[in-house]
Amino acid sequence: MNLPLHPFFVHLPIGFLVGALILHTVHLLKPNWICRVIGLWLTGLSGVSSLLASITGQWEFTKTESKDYSQEIVQILEKHQLMGNIVTWGTIIFFVIWLNMYFKKMDDHRIDKVAFLILFILVGLVLFTAYLGGTLVWKFGVGIK
Repeated sequence: MNLPLHPFFVHLPIGFLVGALILHTVHLLKPNWICRVIGLWLTGLSGVSSLLASITGQWEFTKTESKDYSQEIVQILEKHQLMGNIVTWGTIIFFVIWLNMYFKKMDDHRIDKVAFLILFILVGLVLFTAYLGGTLVWKFGVGIK
């Protein structure tokens, strides 16, 4: 069975991170409307799912090495791989630090504001990574038979 799993898993970390940013923003604007930790747990889910997306993406990347792609496609592939790794490990490290800080200083709401800024950056990075992946598929047909 040669089913590409990367296109399935890649949407999960994007959705979880964007959802974390949106719901964490709602919490910052209206603290009584939503639980304080929803963004934290969605970030954790994004870390786990981005690890799956990264692993399956690496499997797909090894398949492309046997094909003769142009230099432009190879550069985009490598940039997409690098950005995916940055998002994956950045999300996981951020989640662990945020969780640790949350439990150590539960009453300090400055953590929520810093978390918002980092979530905003991570969402920007994951959307740029998604743009690169979309360019590979829709413009160059990478991964499509």
